[in-house]
Amino acid sequence: MARKPRITPEAEPVTLRDPLDTALGMIAASGWRSFSLVELARELNVPLGEVYRQFPSRVAVLDRLGRRLDQRMLELAAADLDDMSVRERLFELIMRRFDAMKPYRDVLVRLARESRGDLAVAGASLGNMTRAVAKIIDAAGIRGPGLLLAHNGVGLLYLRLVRIWLQDDDPEQARLLAELDKGLARLEEGARRLCRFMPRRRTAAPDVAAA
Repeated sequence: MARKPRITPEAEPVTLRDPLDTALGMIAASGWRSFSLVELARELNVPLGEVYRQFPSRVAVLDRLGRRLDQRMLELAAADLDDMSVRERLFELIMRRFDAMKPYRDVLVRLARESRGDLAVAGASLGNMTRAVAKIIDAAGIRGPGLLLAHNGVGLLYLRLVRIWLQDDDPEQARLLAELDKGLARLEEGARRLCRFMPRRRTAAPDVAAA
C-alpha cells in the first residue's frame, strides 16, 4: 500500500520586525511579569525555536538591550576623544550611555519598578552595568595604577546616576549632570590622594586623575 504523501503546511510569512524592539514594546505595554518568550513568538509570527535561539531566556532580552546600548554609546570616532582629558572622556562616554537609554526610558522605568526582588533581573542588570563600566573605562584610556580605583569608583557613580535617571524625567537632566560632575570630581581627588602614597618611580599620576 502506497504511503500517503505528508501534508506540509504552507510556510507562514516571516516577520521583519526587530525581535528586541518587539520584546521591549511588550514589556513596556504589559509589564515584565506578563512577558513570555512564547507570547513574543506569537507576536512576531515566528517559530518558538527562532525566538529561543535569539533569547535563550527572558533575561537574555535585557542582556541584548545592554549590548545595544554599549554599541550606541561607542558610535563615535576615536579621534573625537583625542583632545579630551580623561575626566572629560568619562563625562562624554557616560552621558552618551544615558542618551542611548532615552528611547527605552518607559520600559526601563517599568522594569525597575516591577522586578524588585527578581534575582535573575538583578543579575542581568549587574552584568550590563559591569560590562558598560569596563567599556567606559577602557575607552577613556584609563590604565595602570588608577585602574582598580576607576572600576570601583565609576561603577558606584554609574549606579547612583542610574537611580537618579529612573526617578527624574527632567529633559534637561540637570540633576544627573550635576551628580556626574560632582562624582567625577570626587574620583579625581581620590586619585590625587592615591598618588601621594605611591612610590614615585611607579607613577607620575594615576590616569584617572588626568585633567
